[in-house]
Amino acid sequence: MTPASGRGGGSGAGGAVRVGSMRSLGLAPRRLTRASVSGTIGAASGIGLLATSGWLITRAAGRPPVFVLSVAIGLVQAFAVARGIARYFERLGVHDVSLDLLGRLRLRLFDTLEPLVPGGLGPTGSGEVLSGFVSDAEIIAKAFAKRVTTAIDLVASIVLGTAVALVVEPGVGVVLLAGAVAMTVVALVAARLGRAGAEREAAARAELADSVIDTMRVARELVAFGREDLVTARLAEIRRRSNSGAARRAFATGIGRAGATFTATAALAAVVATGIAAHDAGHVSGVMLAVEVFVALAVYDQCAVLPLVLADSAAGRSAAHRLWALGALPAPVVEPDLDAGPPDGAAEIAFDGVRVTHDGTVALDELSLRLPPGKRVALVGRSASGKTSALYALLHFVPCAAGRASIGGVDVARITRAGIARHIGWVDDVTHVFATNLGDNLRIADTEATEASCVAALAAVGLAAWFASLPEGLSTRLGAGGRPMSAGERQRLGLARALLAGGDTLALDEPTAHIDPTSSADVLDELVGATGSKTVLVISHEPGLDRLVDEIVTLEGGRVVDRQATRRDPAAGRPPGAAGCSSDH
Repeated sequence: MTPASGRGGGSGAGGAVRVGSMRSLGLAPRRLTRASVSGTIGAASGIGLLATSGWLITRAAGRPPVFVLSVAIGLVQAFAVARGIARYFERLGVHDVSLDLLGRLRLRLFDTLEPLVPGGLGPTGSGEVLSGFVSDAEIIAKAFAKRVTTAIDLVASIVLGTAVALVVEPGVGVVLLAGAVAMTVVALVAARLGRAGAEREAAARAELADSVIDTMRVARELVAFGREDLVTARLAEIRRRSNSGAARRAFATGIGRAGATFTATAALAAVVATGIAAHDAGHVSGVMLAVEVFVALAVYDQCAVLPLVLADSAAGRSAAHRLWALGALPAPVVEPDLDAGPPDGAAEIAFDGVRVTHDGTVALDELSLRLPPGKRVALVGRSASGKTSALYALLHFVPCAAGRASIGGVDVARITRAGIARHIGWVDDVTHVFATNLGDNLRIADTEATEASCVAALAAVGLAAWFASLPEGLSTRLGAGGRPMSAGERQRLGLARALLAGGDTLALDEPTAHIDPTSSADVLDELVGATGSKTVLVISHEPGLDRLVDEIVTLEGGRVVDRQATRRDPAAGRPPGAAGCSSDH
C-alpha cells in the first residue's frame, strides 16, 4: 500500500503523551470543570446529609413537636436527592473526560510513532506499541480523570467539613483537620510503597503482549519442531514477574486502606473525646456534638477512597513513563515543511551514490541506479544485502549518509511524505487487511475512489473472479471476523490500493515472501504484469525475473556486485482482468 502521508518531523511524543497538560492534548477544560463542580456539590451534599441527620437523630430523641423537625426532615431528603444526582453527573463527567482524553492520547501517540516506522523504533517490540495503544492509554486516561476529580472532592470535603466543625467548636475542627491530613499522608506513603510493584506489573504486561505476538508469528514452526516448551517457559517467567508486581501493589494498597481505617478510627475517637470535653465545659451542646461527629464521618469517608485512587494513579504514572520513552526515540528523518517535489506525472527515479548506515554499520554503499519512466528494475540478493535499505532511502524512511535518492531530479529529503506518496506506490511484503469492508480497505489509498474505480483496480490485479464471488460486493467485511483472504489475495489487494493511489512508480517489496513456492511465481507474474506502463522497482528472491523486468541489479553486503540487462517479454504478466486467483495460501 502507499506510505501514509503526513509524516511527522521529530520526536514530539515526549510532550505528546504528557497527559498532565490538558492544553498540549487539546482537552477542553470545561469537561473536567463540569465533573469537578458536580463532585464538589456531591461532597457538600454528603456533608450536609450527615450533619443534618446527626442533628435530626439527637434532636428527635428529646421528642420535640413535629414541626420543629420538619425542616430538618426536608433537608435530609433534599441533601440525599442532591447527592445522588451530583454523583451521577460526576461519574458521567469523569467518563466523558476519560473517553475524550483516551481518543486524543491515541491520536497523538499515532502521530508520534508514525515518523518512527519502520526504522526508528529500535529494540521496541510490537507488543510494547500495542500495549501503549490499548492498555497504557486506557490506564492513563482513567487515572488522570479519577485523580483530578477525587482530589477536588477530597479538598472540598475537608474544607467544608473543617469549616463546619470550626464554627461549632474550634478545637474539634482542628482535630478533624489533623485526622484528615494524617489519612492523606498514610495513603501517599502506601502509594509510594506500591509504585515499584505497579511499574513491574505494567512492564510485564507489555512484555507479555510482545511475547504473544512473536509466538503467533512462529507458532507453526514451534509446533512442527515440538518446542512449545520455549514459549511456555518464557510466558511462565513473565507471569511470575507480573504476579509479583501485582502482589506488591495489592499489598501496598491493602496497607494503605488498613492504615487509613486505623487512622480514621483514631481520628474519630479524638474528635469524640475533644467534643465531649467541650460539652463538659459547656462550650457545645449535645446535639451539636453529634453534628460534629457525623461531619467527621463524612470527611473521613471521603479520605478512605484515597489509597485506591493513588494506586490507579501509580499505574497511570508507570504507563505514562513508558509512552514518554517511546516519545523520546529520535525520528530517523525530518520531513520538510514545504513540498519541493516535482509536479504530478511520470518522473525519473534515481539513486546517486546512495549510502545508508544503521547503528554505525553500512547497510547500503554507493548505489547508483536510474529508472526512467516505464522502466522495470529488480533488486535481488540475499537477506541483509541492502535491498530494503535502498527502498527505504527512496521512500525517505531512512536518511542517506551519502549521495541522494531523487524523484524527478528532486532529493526525496526535500519532498513531504504526501508528495512521495503521489509519485510512488508501495506494496510491502505483508499487506494488512483492516477489519472493515472491502471498499474501505481499498479507499485507504484514495478516500474519494468511486465504486467503479475500486472494481477496476481489483480486476487489474487479477481479483475479478474473486470479487464476483462476493455476495455483498464492496460491502463484504474483511479482516478480523470477516471473510478470510489467502496470502496471494492480500498482496493483490495491496497492489490494488497502490494502483488507486495513482502514483506512476510502484515499489514491490518481496510481494511473494509469504506465499508458498508452488504459486509464488504465478502471483509475482500477475502482480508485475498488472503494473502496466508504470515504472516498477521489484525487490524479490524469485527466479524468472528476467522475463518481467528490464534490468536485474544484484546486491551483496550493501554493494552492487552484478548488473544484468534483460530482454523483457512484452507478453509477460497476465493482461489486466484476465487472471483469476491462484490457490495461493
